[in-house]
Amino acid sequence: MPKETFLKLNPEKRKKITDSFLREFSTNNYDDASLTTVVKSLGIAKGSIYQYFDSKLDLFLYLQSECGAIKAKYIMHLKRDDYPDFWAYFKALYREGIKFDLNHPLESNFLHSLAKHIHAPSLKELTKKWFDQVIGVMCSWIQHEVDIGHFRDDLPVKSMAFFLYTVSISIGDYMRTMHGLNLDENIKSGKPVYAAQKGQILLQSVDEYIAMLRKAFEK
Repeated sequence: MPKETFLKLNPEKRKKITDSFLREFSTNNYDDASLTTVVKSLGIAKGSIYQYFDSKLDLFLYLQSECGAIKAKYIMHLKRDDYPDFWAYFKALYREGIKFDLNHPLESNFLHSLAKHIHAPSLKELTKKWFDQVIGVMCSWIQHEVDIGHFRDDLPVKSMAFFLYTVSISIGDYMRTMHGLNLDENIKSGKPVYAAQKGQILLQSVDEYIAMLRKAFEK
């Protein structure tokens, strides 16, 4: 987490530093992301970064935490009990994600790019922890649906959670292949990943996936 020296910077300078590193980590995997490149563009000494953060990893985790907190404001108010079934809730998560993407493109770009960091040797233990947390959340979702009789109970919940996770992260690849959308180019240019029409295509793609998932998950 950031040191007191970073937190005491004036908000404008703090934001400038944060945004610059969001761009760097969004367009490069963790091991290739260069602190030197960023500090040169900012016109500050590289050593000053270590006055603000203990390490590159510390900086990366700060960015992840900040972006995650902003996105949480868009999705944490969603409650499963407010929707007629799990799939309506599932789609609502994507709908709110699009709003977050439009309003906070830099933060959205960073979170979308986390997939490219998964195979970074320096993050091996950390990515396993993230994965376990995500699967844990999905297990709780699925177990609830099993308990109330909406989902089948003849398969291990963890296997179903892993399948749902795999399907969820494949939607971007589906849009690239089937709709020819260059999502990576938006990330490189700092634009919203799913701006305007792309957001509608994303929701259409989610509907198509839901139609298939219903058959796999429901009784």
